[in-house]
Amino acid sequence: MHKLIRQVFSVFCLVMLGLLIWRVIGEVWTPLNWGMFAVASLSCLLVFVNFVYVFNYSYAICVVLSSALIWWAMPSVVAALMAGVGIAYGLRLFWFTWQRMHSESYAGKVKIINESSAAMPLPIKIAIWIQCTLLHTFHLMALYFVAAKGVLTPVIVLGIAVMFAGTLIEALADAQKQAVKAEQPDALVTGGLFSRWRHPNYTGEILLHLGLIIAGLAAVNNLPNMLALIVAPLYIIILMISEAQRADQLHAEKYGAQPGYENYRAQSGSLLPRF
Repeated sequence: MHKLIRQVFSVFCLVMLGLLIWRVIGEVWTPLNWGMFAVASLSCLLVFVNFVYVFNYSYAICVVLSSALIWWAMPSVVAALMAGVGIAYGLRLFWFTWQRMHSESYAGKVKIINESSAAMPLPIKIAIWIQCTLLHTFHLMALYFVAAKGVLTPVIVLGIAVMFAGTLIEALADAQKQAVKAEQPDALVTGGLFSRWRHPNYTGEILLHLGLIIAGLAAVNNLPNMLALIVAPLYIIILMISEAQRADQLHAEKYGAQPGYENYRAQSGSLLPRF
């Protein structure tokens, strides 16, 4: 599954590269889009410090800066609301990642990550930089189109509300999980949101990107723009579904023999809570 999702990412990156070339040739790639590209490419340079940073720190930085850039370039109430959620999401993610990377419970994984990054060949890091630059450039195209429209419609409000709900769920889930791991690094988290819901953090991420798609689709009226705003959020949704499945497999291997695990598995849903 992990190998398959990497192949899926490569396919999505080819689609995004094609969209970028098509939009540049068609003269619909604006100076603001180039600004988003610059933010993404510069943020993703962290891959050369540690390849994992491009998936967390670079991602968070790019969401914050691109949201602020779009809001500044096309100010309106709807841009403020949608960009505000994006900025809050990115700042929260950056802080959470910083805390986790410097926590004692995560020290073993950090050591493995650092060793893997040091051993990774430079051409692979360059490829990741290019791919993630494309992903982060197209990530907030929905916000770009919503801000360009500048009108707060009911469907756009719905999309922003879904984004906000996803941000809250992910923040609460991460906080609950981090609190348990600080005391018991090897424990399976089964309290709070996790009592009936094995991966609320992934669900929060999915909701954020589903909200992006909902709001973005309400702001465009042609297929090329729809594809441009959907492609990056759709990949991240697929990635989160894949990560939830992989986590379930890892948990079964690690905790399957523990008393109560099968009962917990039966009474909890993976990406949706089970009541």
